[in-house]
Amino acid sequence: MRVTFLGTSAGMPTIERSLPAVVLTTTNWREALLFDCGEGTQVRLRQSGIKPGKLSRIFISHLHADHVTGLLGLLLTLQMLGRDTPLYLYGPPGLRRYLETSRSLLQSGWAYPTPVQEMSEAGLVVEGPGYTVTCDLLEHGVPTLGYRVREADRPGTLDADRAVELGVPKGPLMGVLQSGEPVTTATGRVVRPEEVLGPTRPGRRVAYCTDTRPCPADLRLAQDVDLLIHEGTFASNMAEDAARKGHSTVTEAARVARDAGARRLAITHVSPRYSDPELLRAEAAEVFPNTTVVSDLQVLELPAR
Repeated sequence: MRVTFLGTSAGMPTIERSLPAVVLTTTNWREALLFDCGEGTQVRLRQSGIKPGKLSRIFISHLHADHVTGLLGLLLTLQMLGRDTPLYLYGPPGLRRYLETSRSLLQSGWAYPTPVQEMSEAGLVVEGPGYTVTCDLLEHGVPTLGYRVREADRPGTLDADRAVELGVPKGPLMGVLQSGEPVTTATGRVVRPEEVLGPTRPGRRVAYCTDTRPCPADLRLAQDVDLLIHEGTFASNMAEDAARKGHSTVTEAARVARDAGARRLAITHVSPRYSDPELLRAEAAEVFPNTTVVSDLQVLELPAR
């Protein structure tokens, strides 16, 4: 599983940082999931090597400009590239009207389907091939969604020697067993997966929480995740500003990761006032050591559990 950070700034772009956008891909899914689409997203997509046409679903956290200003341009580019397959869009109430109004005023559009699903409460967003996405309501002063991606559990490791002993030849039937399906040998014996597979391997989990104050929904989304992507707009000496503006400090983000039992924390949505991310990382690491303050085009690999 690869998490590619396309934009990591807050509020406005800088020379080094574009506005919020994160792509999630795995070798098992024939698609890519995009979370938020700030200004500069399609440029960063090209720089990352991720083909825009691979995007299958876009999840918008909220309708503040820095999280959606890249969406229209991306949709129009996909039209010029000849896309004809649906691109599914998810977000808070108002997303559909934003797209329809912009499309009308621009007197331009796209021919491929763009179904929009608006969520106003916590729950299941979509069940895709090999994963599910759920959402919860964050605290930011406007309707804001946090997302949680859960990869489907996978069958345990195959004991190939044991399978051979039971009469299964090396080859395609081994793959069938590994996928969790029974097979029939040449002698007519049915070999069941539980006879040759180890314990089920749990799928990986990723939470995306920005923009938000620390809150109960934050903790629910982050519970036991392999990676918590969380905003850390300010250093802790600006805690009052963070609270007033509906944001989190890096220390508050670290507390969420610690209290939720996350395995790793990636801090994004960094205020342009900070030029040295190491200062922010060190501050967060005092609370949660496995912290990274991510930069544009940085890729985090999540190993299997």
